[in-house]
Amino acid sequence: MSLTSLLQTSEVRQRFREEFEKPTMGASSDRVAPVISDRPAHVGTAFDYLLRFLLRRINPDTIRERRWVAESAVQLLPEDDQSTAQQIIEEAKLARETLVESGTLRRETLDAVLRLAHLDVVVRTRSDGGGGLPNSDPVSEVDLEDLRQLYKVIPRDRFQAEGLCFLNPTFGKASALVGGADADLVVDETLIDVKTVKDASLTRDAFNQLLGYYTLHVIGGVGGLDPKPEINRIGVYFSRHAHLYTVDLERVIDRSTYPDFVEWLARHAMGKRLG
Repeated sequence: MSLTSLLQTSEVRQRFREEFEKPTMGASSDRVAPVISDRPAHVGTAFDYLLRFLLRRINPDTIRERRWVAESAVQLLPEDDQSTAQQIIEEAKLARETLVESGTLRRETLDAVLRLAHLDVVVRTRSDGGGGLPNSDPVSEVDLEDLRQLYKVIPRDRFQAEGLCFLNPTFGKASALVGGADADLVVDETLIDVKTVKDASLTRDAFNQLLGYYTLHVIGGVGGLDPKPEINRIGVYFSRHAHLYTVDLERVIDRSTYPDFVEWLARHAMGKRLG
């Protein structure tokens, strides 16, 4: 059971509601990169990779990154597809370095992240969806344009880190506790989830997910860093709105009851794992 699955169980949802009052986000920002692809979820996953490519350029001295989720697809695929998957990975790394060095967004970089998104789905669903691997098939021009507009509106100054920029971190022993959990970004003291969705609103599910990640950090730390980095804020980057919404954790966490909550969630997750 992953963190996402755990958070969907009725007892966990109820406990989160009792422990954390969701803040009111306020007026929704205007959508500056409207949906034009008929595969918005796929474009969203591709954008996650594209944003991380850019952050390597923005934060060359503070960057940390774990192995891509997509790289695990090589071992999960049938033997006949493994060389193709490995080629996709290698081409994506070259495209990433081109973007990092030049700052120019090229067609091959967009192609690369869309193909990485396919491998990412293979890992997270343990299936290629019956569609094979995207090796020589042409990439949708609409998907490419959707990515271009998302990239163009990124507020680069909001992602500049002074001390730490960690891409796609896990949470050590705590990730194993829930059967797998990886966040999108940590920028200095802010834990950020990226949402490529039509509406910029902080849903209860998104709020619970961020607090779930933070609780895993409390248990196991971010990315194996020692000492644990300070995380004092959680946030959502709404990519279609170019809007990074953040909230201080002290606004939503009651420090007098939170330790009991952390202990309960750890016991509950372990029980689900063993049960």
